[in-house]
Amino acid sequence: MDTIPSCPLCSRPRTAADVRGLAWSSHHGPAGTVYVCGPCTRTHLVDLECGLLDPARGGVAPDAAAPLPHAA
Repeated sequence: MDTIPSCPLCSRPRTAADVRGLAWSSHHGPAGTVYVCGPCTRTHLVDLECGLLDPARGGVAPDAAAPLPHAA
């Protein structure tokens, strides 16, 4: 399969059926390829695409985003 058998963001296991499917996204780094499950990919899409979250380099998602201040 691959070097990391689960999603680095939620620890969901990656099964043989997942390997054949397209639900998981791959991220490539110096240590190899890391696969992120579909739900985590959708949840963190903007962070992944903008490079704010890089699971291939050990970056982890924040627990929750800080709320924006309300305008007076």
